[in-house]
Amino acid sequence: MRRAVFIHVTTVALALCLVLVSLLFTGLTQGERMATEALRYLGKPYVLGQRGPERFDCSGLILFCAEKQGLEGLPHAACELYALGRSIPRWALLPGDMVCFDTVRDSDLCDHVGIYLGGNRFVHASSAKDQVTISALADYYDDHYTGARRLVAAYL
Repeated sequence: MRRAVFIHVTTVALALCLVLVSLLFTGLTQGERMATEALRYLGKPYVLGQRGPERFDCSGLILFCAEKQGLEGLPHAACELYALGRSIPRWALLPGDMVCFDTVRDSDLCDHVGIYLGGNRFVHASSAKDQVTISALADYYDDHYTGARRLVAAYL
């Protein structure tokens, strides 16, 4: 129970720090702007096939936040998003990178996506939690991690 409370407090603190950074500093990278945009929708309900701004599925959150950064016409399917952008090794993840997971363990390699925040955490529309939430890569998703893609420019 204590660990769960600690993780929740840490997650909230990280989210507040990212929001504060976005309010205090200009010149954020395009990826940081994408991650900050995603944090605005924490708690919004998960609904399959939705792309915001009131309801999201996992790829819908990616699409919505990417469109805010000028990326138009992305596919609304996690497995198709996985084929886009540039592959990024886990050690090189930056805020705004798309993290990809195979939660069903089937042949498509990617059926769930989120937006990396930094500190081994990512924001995603979770069907398990029925909302947009923050999770740690080291939790359940660590065993299902299949890779990361950079859809936005890292240093714009």
